[in-house]
Amino acid sequence: MMINIVERNCPICKNSLVDVSEINPDIDPRLDEKIIKKYWSGFYKNNVFFPYYRCNCGFLFNKSFPDEESLKKLYSNEKDNVIHGDLELDLKTKKYYLRQLNFSLNNFEKRYNVLEIGADNGNFLKLFQKQYKNSSLYAIEPNQNMKKNLNEVTKNVFDSIDEINDNKKFDIIIGVHVFDHIPNLNEYFHKLNNFLSPSGFIFGVVHDERSLMPRIFKNRWPIYRLQHPHLFNHSSLDNFFTKYNFKKIFIKKTKNYFNIGYLLNQLFLSLLKLRISVPNLFSVGLKLGNFCFLYKKNK
Repeated sequence: MMINIVERNCPICKNSLVDVSEINPDIDPRLDEKIIKKYWSGFYKNNVFFPYYRCNCGFLFNKSFPDEESLKKLYSNEKDNVIHGDLELDLKTKKYYLRQLNFSLNNFEKRYNVLEIGADNGNFLKLFQKQYKNSSLYAIEPNQNMKKNLNEVTKNVFDSIDEINDNKKFDIIIGVHVFDHIPNLNEYFHKLNNFLSPSGFIFGVVHDERSLMPRIFKNRWPIYRLQHPHLFNHSSLDNFFTKYNFKKIFIKKTKNYFNIGYLLNQLFLSLLKLRISVPNLFSVGLKLGNFCFLYKKNK
């Protein structure tokens, strides 16, 4: 499998003047495509990512990144994104995400047309379906390993947004840790916007590159990784949605549920480059460097 690397301007403002990287990896993947294949998924002693640049508009992004065809191959056969394989904690975390959305929707009887992009194992849609029983659910997920789980939730499962009928309109579009992964951000958002109803919502969860965690870990922050062509902060996300004339409903820090053993393993790996094995102890909900958001389309 050939990996083709392309050079990019800022995905938000298209600025091409930035020439000094702000955050640099232990190993630069541009040296050899074998590095990309080896380190594409998972966490390692060496933190491998494409260097991050800060645009004049404030957005943090990779100037170098694999092209679309290369990404399809890299993403097509992954495991799900459940942290440490703990489905119970994954559901608990997504229940917390859904509660934030519920505060604004607050109508369990309404029939919503819902599209989740990057639906992964289907847990978020499954939880949504339990609360909003009359809703029609659609999912986009290129990872073939997730199709069985998603088909148990909805039969409307697609590999790409281009497979959905152009006339379809959605009341809510959901992206849980997806917007961090979309390199052609403007093009993809144009497509999402066309599918959104006149007063539709976009709900998502992203990593916060201005949170306490990257200040502590610096370039060892595990979120600096190959799969993230850019990272948001509250301001850069708001600039992006304002550009498309969306109204902010909220931006909130999110709580994620982790096993303490997993957190200690990651702490040693990230800061000391030591791979240890701490057994599962107990779980805890922490606000560690993520935020959720809800924006509404202006008519």
